[in-house]
Parts: sequence; C-alpha cells; structure tokens
Amino acid sequence: MPSSGEYIRLQTTGRRSGKPHDVLVRFITIDGKIVIFPQNTGRQDWLANILGDPSVTVFGAGRKMTGTARARSITGLKDPILGIFTRKYGPEEVRKRYWGQHRYVEIDVLGESEPQDFDDLVYADLEAAFDGVAENYDHHIIDNPMNLWLRNRSVYHLSRLFGRGDVVVEIGCGTGTETLEIARLGVKVIAFDISSKMLAVLEKKAISEGVRDMVVPVHGHPGMLAAALHRLGHDSVDGAYSTYGAVNTEPRLDGMFRELHGLLKPGGLLVLGVWNKYCLYEMAGYSLRGKPSMVVARFRNPVPVGKSRFCIASWAYSVGSLDRIASRYFELTKVYGVEMFLPPSNLTKYLPRGSALEFVKKVETGIEGSFPWNRLGDHFLAVYARRD
Repeated sequence: MPSSGEYIRLQTTGRRSGKPHDVLVRFITIDGKIVIFPQNTGRQDWLANILGDPSVTVFGAGRKMTGTARARSITGLKDPILGIFTRKYGPEEVRKRYWGQHRYVEIDVLGESEPQDFDDLVYADLEAAFDGVAENYDHHIIDNPMNLWLRNRSVYHLSRLFGRGDVVVEIGCGTGTETLEIARLGVKVIAFDISSKMLAVLEKKAISEGVRDMVVPVHGHPGMLAAALHRLGHDSVDGAYSTYGAVNTEPRLDGMFRELHGLLKPGGLLVLGVWNKYCLYEMAGYSLRGKPSMVVARFRNPVPVGKSRFCIASWAYSVGSLDRIASRYFELTKVYGVEMFLPPSNLTKYLPRGSALEFVKKVETGIEGSFPWNRLGDHFLAVYARRD
C-alpha cells in the first residue's frame, strides 16, 4: 500500500469533452511548486489536456488547490529535479515506470489558495521522501565523516545542557542518531518525526540498546506538538531540540516557535542545529574554483534545486534571520559554529587526513563559540531560552 504522501489527485479539463478529468500522479514539491513526471506508458490524456488548458486543480493531504501547469523538459540524466524524484521513489521504480520520459509538469499554486494548503502538501512530500530512505538512513550519517562530526558536536552540547530526569522534545529525530545518546544520559526524549518508517527504525534500536523506556516515538509535524504531548500526559517539558535539517525544511517556522513556547517551562532551553546561510568553507572554495553561482547559492530562499543538499525545498538561515523569527518567543543565549574550516558533507573529498584532520578539529572546537567564526560554519548550533 503506497504512502498517502506519494500521490496527489490531479484534475484537468478534457480537451474535447470540457469535463473534469482526474488522475492519480506521483509528485515532489520544489521552490513553492508541484512537479509531476508522466509515466512512460505512451500518450497520457491529462498531459494533453494541460497543453490545451493549463488550469488545474490538485487534491492532496486533505486539501484542494488550484494552479497553472506548464510542461518542461529535463536537461539530462543529471538534472537535479530527476535526482530528487528518484531519491523519493527509488531508482528501481523510476526505471520501471518513468525511464525515457524527458518531460515533466510544473504547477504554480495560485495565490488564492490558502498558504497552509501547499504547506500540507510539503509535509506529505517530506513524509514520503524520508519513508523511502529510512532503512539506509544511518549509513548516510555514519558513513559520511562530516555528517558524523555534526552529530558528535550536537550531542556534546546537548549532553551539557540537559541532564538526568529532564523531559525534552526532539523535532525531526530521524532514526535516533542523537536521540539514543541523549536517552542514555537519563533524559526522557519525546521523539517527533514526520516519517513513520524512521520512527519504526528508532524504536527497534531503542529496544535493542536498552533505552526503550526513555524514548517516546511520536509521528507528526511541529503543529501537532501540543496535542500529542497532552495525550501523553505532558502539559510542559524541560527543553527541546532540533538539529540539521528539520528547521530548514519546516514551512511553518513561526508556528513551530509559537508551539514550543507554549510547551517549554519558564527558562526552558531550545537548541537548534541549522544549515547556515554563510558557510566560510563553501564560499571560499567555490570562489577559488570560479563558481560564483555556488558562492551565493544559499543566499536565495528557498535555495534553488541542485544547490541544496535536501530532498525538498529548503531555506538557509543566518543567525540573524533565524533570530528575527524566534525572538518573539525565545532569547538567543549562545551560538556555536560547526564545520567552519572543515568541508561540508558533500565535499568530503577535500577532507584533510590523519593528524591534519585532528588539528583542524581541535582548532574548530576551540573557537566554535567565538564571533565571527560561530556565524560562518556549514551549520550553527543556536541555544535559546524561553521568554516569559
């Protein structure tokens, strides 16, 4: 049974009959648009209808949206849109049902559609995308030394901020690379994730590692936090954290901060690991290689497809731009930079080796909390305290 986040119902107008024509299609969401690939089964009526009348209606995630569709062509097998579609649905399925198809359809959701309509579709897209990589997600972290370094730094700081007996919320727990480390310290972690398959992997690991009583997996997105915690018998928690991706792909960030403010105890801490807008290593490296478009790739939000490491639309934040959203609810107390002089996870071929690597890591940890270096990492860790 496919996930509900894999399909939308697309309604076009029959070019001869003038009547509504409905079809279930797979989709991805990119830069505020819906992207659909036709299957490789020959002529398809819905595509022909769009060429005659671009007005469409989309039904997905329990919502109805109107939009304008246009046919486009991929630039080749390395086109990032094809790559994102393949990551979501898997290479085997793409080869079987879509191989040889060079056209795709891009839908602009019209302004009269309520904003939350598209946001709900983004959540559905996120769920399906991460469900598809859940079984191998740990390898993505453990087998990439820079992803592992990110996790090591966040666990180090989280272990200093939360302690035995605390109850904390984790947003975007994935398969628990940080969750289990925090649980071993005696911290009870209410682990939220939009992917039920990620949570299933986390639960198996928590049982095998003997910390099942300290980990509470919860399926949902940040807008569901208060209701979910209430069902669990928690009116408030000691703290919360979310690292490396969840903040950058959250379409309702202000709502997330508002929800967390209502849940944290007075003075409760919120720790966020955020994909940074200003990455010193990336800007310097791409400048030397003569790639100006990549130097400024993170300056535009959402970050264009192919220039972001995430599988859906993502937003890069500086410390200042994130704080402008968070400051209504939380006070920024500390910032730590991560991977300032070390390459991001997609550039590990430039990683120094042996004693040189250890030296750079030592330098980084020595200045990670110092201005301006703490604003120039591939990611930054921001520590907030709840405003009364």
